[in-house]
Amino acid sequence: MAKTLIIDLSYLLDEEGDLAQDSGLGRQLFEFFTAIVAMVSYPATEPPPEYKVRCHQSDKNGNQCPGHIVGEIVPESEDIVWHCPVCKDKGLISNWQDTLWDLSHADIEH
Repeated sequence: MAKTLIIDLSYLLDEEGDLAQDSGLGRQLFEFFTAIVAMVSYPATEPPPEYKVRCHQSDKNGNQCPGHIVGEIVPESEDIVWHCPVCKDKGLISNWQDTLWDLSHADIEH
């Protein structure tokens, strides 16, 4: 059974709204989660290709999963739920609203 990564984005941010502690792996996961926030909150039905997020999982040989993340905002909680249809990696991101990566209020031409 695949694990579910649950992240409260506000716990990772400093006063300026950036990653509180910068470490290699921490930075990579932080960029992965914030890319998901930007993709899911993009104010169009389909975000442009540059906003699509590739799965971060690797197999035991170090080969990156070829999947792309699929996500949505849960209306009741406003959490973001996401998953990879290939490797079944999945997660939930809370407290992403009003961060630098929240594009839901951006004035983007469709």
